[in-house]
Amino acid sequence: MEEKNDNFGSMTVDETNIDKPEAAAEDERELLIFGEEERSFKKDGGSYKKLRARTVALLLIGGILLGAVGAFWGVTAYMGGFNGIALAKTYADHDVSVIGDLLDHIDKYHFGDPIDDKKLVESASHALVDAMEDPYAAYFTPKEHDDYSASFNGNYVGIGVVVYNPDGSGALVHRVYEDSFAEQAGVREGDLIIAVDRVDVKTVSSSELVSRITGEPGTTVDLTILRGEEELTLTVTRGEVYVKRVEYAMLENGVGYLHLTSFSGSAVTEFRDAIEDMQAQGAKSLVVDLRDNPGGSLGIVVDICDMLLPDCTICSMQGKTTDPTKYFYSDKEMYDIPMAVLVNDYSASASEIFAGAMQDNGRAKIIGIQTYGKGVVQTTFPMTGDHGWIKLTTDAYYTPNGTNLGGTGITPDTIVELPEELRDTDIYDLFRDHRAEDTQLAAAIAELSSAD
Repeated sequence: MEEKNDNFGSMTVDETNIDKPEAAAEDERELLIFGEEERSFKKDGGSYKKLRARTVALLLIGGILLGAVGAFWGVTAYMGGFNGIALAKTYADHDVSVIGDLLDHIDKYHFGDPIDDKKLVESASHALVDAMEDPYAAYFTPKEHDDYSASFNGNYVGIGVVVYNPDGSGALVHRVYEDSFAEQAGVREGDLIIAVDRVDVKTVSSSELVSRITGEPGTTVDLTILRGEEELTLTVTRGEVYVKRVEYAMLENGVGYLHLTSFSGSAVTEFRDAIEDMQAQGAKSLVVDLRDNPGGSLGIVVDICDMLLPDCTICSMQGKTTDPTKYFYSDKEMYDIPMAVLVNDYSASASEIFAGAMQDNGRAKIIGIQTYGKGVVQTTFPMTGDHGWIKLTTDAYYTPNGTNLGGTGITPDTIVELPEELRDTDIYDLFRDHRAEDTQLAAAIAELSSAD
């Protein structure tokens, strides 16, 4: 593939946070991935409505915030790379005198402790954007935006584990990330955390467990664990952890399997490296698993599609930042390997752009169940005067055939359900522990075999 020069600025198709029930282990523990607060949305007659925050978050993090916020100053848009974009509004176009009037009265007449004007303005900015009732809009203070960017790009401060919600016996370690601080300290999957810095955590809340394990980079935390009948205390250093976006493995008969968790971070490099490694191992075909993939960056999904498609249209966009319609194309260079794509009802946003591009261009069969149905794009703009950032829904995207997927999603070429007992299983667990029962993966492999 030739080097692409498109600068997508701050435009994303955005990860869609979906209220998905977490898979329960045999003892009905609730799976928690600590640290990242998320809003959740659900389709409702073609629209989206807010639901309770997901309980899922990464215990790699110490205070990552994806919070929603907004600004009353108006927006001076910045979008590098989109020639001719002008999305500029100033507060002069709007009557915002009420804000100044309120602050003036509070300053003059409030009796009691002094009020932090900056805090009031930030709270008002949060409330203003929330009042739009756009589930994807958000305002960020400069600090919140830094944290959001770090989270989106896969960089976290923490120890690098996923654990279940603590219960009367402790907090079970569900997963230890490769090369993480936890792995280096000797933490293993299946360990039961019973104390953190000698404080019993068997009955603490998940938020308290988060606060005790996370902390400043370079500091340490002592985890007391049970490993079978043996009790151990392991000292783990906290620091920056990167969560890989791509996991892959070689299956039987030359089938490569690649699970892409989101279109963010270094997903482009990881995707390319995974394909080349599997081809070096003799891969003759490829299953791309986008199940539970909530989306990510427009630039990243376009770049990944470009690796796999010939000279054709990937998608198009029309809206506030793309008038006239903007088209995104692939070049003729590609990894020419037979391919099938797995999706489910939690495949959203950039995942649907990918699946739509493969389906409309006849590049791969889509297998699974109907996708989520998010057909809009968000753009993040810096505010004037270091007042933070605002993320707004700015455009709609369309598949190569001109279809907008909002409220409908992608209909697979082959509809295959998972067994009932596996439908809410984490994809990592599904591949590791239940591969033989994964009817969707089996259908993808059968599709590739029949195409030989």
